[in-house]
Amino acid sequence: MFRIQHLQWMGIAAAAVGSLLLGGSSALSNFADYQRHSHAASELERFSVLLDAANAISAERGPANSAMGATDDERVERQNELTAKRAQTDAAIQRMEAVFQGVLSDSECGAAHAQLHARLANGREQVDFAANVPFAERDPFDVSRGIMAMFTAADSSMALRDLVSGHIMRESPDLAGALMLANSAGTLRDQEGRLGSYVVMALLAPAERDPLYLQRMRATEGIIKNLWSTNVSMAANLLPDPEIVELVKAVERDYFNDALITALDAADMHAADNSLSAAQLTENYVPGMRSSEQLRSAVVKHSIASLHRNSEDALRGLIGSVLLSGGILAVLSIVAIAFRNALFSPLMRLHDEVIALAGGDHGEPKRVRSAAVEVSDIFGGLRVLRKNLTEKRALEEEQRRLNRRLRRLAETDTLTGLLNRRALLSRVDAMFRRADRIGETMAVVLFDIDHFKYVNDTHGHAVGDEVLSGVARLVDSTLRTGDTLARIGGEEFVLVLRRVDEDTVANMLERLRIQLSETPVQGKLGLTVTASFGAAMRPAGSAMDWDEMFSVADQRLYIAKGTGRNRVVVQGYSPETRQRA
Repeated sequence: MFRIQHLQWMGIAAAAVGSLLLGGSSALSNFADYQRHSHAASELERFSVLLDAANAISAERGPANSAMGATDDERVERQNELTAKRAQTDAAIQRMEAVFQGVLSDSECGAAHAQLHARLANGREQVDFAANVPFAERDPFDVSRGIMAMFTAADSSMALRDLVSGHIMRESPDLAGALMLANSAGTLRDQEGRLGSYVVMALLAPAERDPLYLQRMRATEGIIKNLWSTNVSMAANLLPDPEIVELVKAVERDYFNDALITALDAADMHAADNSLSAAQLTENYVPGMRSSEQLRSAVVKHSIASLHRNSEDALRGLIGSVLLSGGILAVLSIVAIAFRNALFSPLMRLHDEVIALAGGDHGEPKRVRSAAVEVSDIFGGLRVLRKNLTEKRALEEEQRRLNRRLRRLAETDTLTGLLNRRALLSRVDAMFRRADRIGETMAVVLFDIDHFKYVNDTHGHAVGDEVLSGVARLVDSTLRTGDTLARIGGEEFVLVLRRVDEDTVANMLERLRIQLSETPVQGKLGLTVTASFGAAMRPAGSAMDWDEMFSVADQRLYIAKGTGRNRVVVQGYSPETRQRA
């Protein structure tokens, strides 16, 4: 006679069989995961040795550049540094060859390995040839050949790196992301070194070769910024580890805000002042690349640690599944049979909707049928929450739009489109701090339009406004990158100039004064105007603040206007010497 109890035993027996099957499957899966993660960690540890070798070859370019750019007095010291660095590089290559002995026997990898040795030997030979020539007799073309030969050796190391990483990814596809990120970080470090080398070539080469090297430098700068913005800077998001987060900030601070600016400034100043030696540039530039190298190492280290944790988790899962899966799966099977339609399926659907809502999906979901009353109430509350979040998002977006508009209105002169006094004053402290940090001399120039009241009285305020806009456009078109122009009231304007000296400021303002007097600034009537200029200089590290600079510039503007207008007054120049007919 069939009884309900029989059905209960049948259910228990089925649950027991299911628990055994699921427990065994889980154990096998965890064991496979354990083996996979352990193997991947071992492969990544091996690959880090190859990355160290490639990075050592790339880093050897710094001492090589210093040796080729060294004076006779510096030669012995620089060559000793280069010899020590080459020893480190050779040791790294030997470790790589020992670790990848089997892979390097492959025909393709073996050919790349042989090519690496040949190109590295050639690069060192070219470097030694240039470095051993007395400084006065050293040919810049020999230096360039040495640098380019070391570039070729670095390219061979990266080609070998890519081949080996391809082998590893075919065996361990899970490592693709970590390998690609590590390769990108290594490439970033290599390109940083190349940019510095191009600047070295420009410093050592004849003037007619400068455009070629500076063009290559700019192209390399673009590669670096693209690698950073599209890949390497995301390491903190892909590998959320405090060390990597700090290193990403360090790269941005040490390289992009310091070393890169040093190199670019050296390139900019090269045409006017070639006093910076290649060795000095290398000494100032190379330390800024260390954080990039550390980031590459940290990416690999963190990935290896993550794989070890995964393998340990898989091992714990293996043990836990063997001990606990039977009883847990039996209970879950019974609960699933009893409540699948009324509780668990709706809850899973609710889980998915909450995740989607947290991710920003405010769309109306499909209705869930056959859910328990309590779950239906939760869905009702979720609908109310979704509606409120949708309204909140719309309000926040409108608020952001209004804030952006108000910020623009608060910082911009509505007539000329230039910065207004308030916006300028909010920025000058940062400008002064940056100038002190990088050793720049700055100038603050105060100028206004001569006899502007006569323009308004004669032609009307509408024409006067057009003249102000025309003057603003003309002056703004003459500024260099980094210079700042603001209107601070009426016909009065302020210029903040970077990377200048007294002569540069005087010449710039004189050209601007002449251009203003000869160029119509109001199209319909063809009006031209003149302006008077007063300038104050601020050397790097000066204690002068904005108020003092402004006061000095204002006094010199007063002198310019009081001695006849249409002239420039800069410290060290009398109004008479700067006047032009």
